[in-house]
Amino acid sequence: MPRDRHVFRALRLQRDPSLPPTLELDPGACPVMRADGAMKERLERRLEPPPPCGEACPVRAFFAAARAAGADVELDVGAGYGRFGRGRAAAHPELRILGIEQEGARVARSDVLARKAGIRNLAYLVGEARYALEFCVPPDSVAAVHVLFPDPWPKDRHARNRFFRAPNVELVHRLLRSGGLLHAATDDETYFGRMLAVMEADPRFGRVPPPARTDAEKTDFELKFEGRGRPVFAASWRKL
Repeated sequence: MPRDRHVFRALRLQRDPSLPPTLELDPGACPVMRADGAMKERLERRLEPPPPCGEACPVRAFFAAARAAGADVELDVGAGYGRFGRGRAAAHPELRILGIEQEGARVARSDVLARKAGIRNLAYLVGEARYALEFCVPPDSVAAVHVLFPDPWPKDRHARNRFFRAPNVELVHRLLRSGGLLHAATDDETYFGRMLAVMEADPRFGRVPPPARTDAEKTDFELKFEGRGRPVFAASWRKL
């Protein structure tokens, strides 16, 4: 029940007219990001391409505004409660950060916190990351992709849900510009080994030292793991 109260409060605050305009990109009736069951089946089975979103697409507008401003775009895939994205955007106002998160309540909470802090170079898209990467993000348009503490899906029967699989790496390669970076971190050593194996099998990426993140750029999960004394494993790769 307490969690539900926090969710409802975040959603209510998101509609507060006294705050600056929302930073959430609302796809509205977008057939991809607001997919019904039939559309999800078509997307998964690649039965037909999704209908074009048109000029009103908020993601298209986000990237067009970034290009007009000469700003690099970075993606926070699986943004969670948004602590990393807010810290990154606040420290680097020259960037444009797009967080992608499936749980709308998490986005609502982070959206409100970002608006209260006056952060205007950060936006959120609610939906499944693989759909966003495949159908919404333009190719060769992103300077960096951050995948921080994704669900490791440890059971073999759930392996298809892991982010670090060849099909998703293909999507990342498509949207990264030349020299673009993929950053990853996890507390799960087994999953980290799988990450390394997947990336080392792709000759289009070269491993580089991971960047040092400030305390403000650490995720809620990372702070929790550090508080418990658990090690964090991080790696980065550059698109060659």
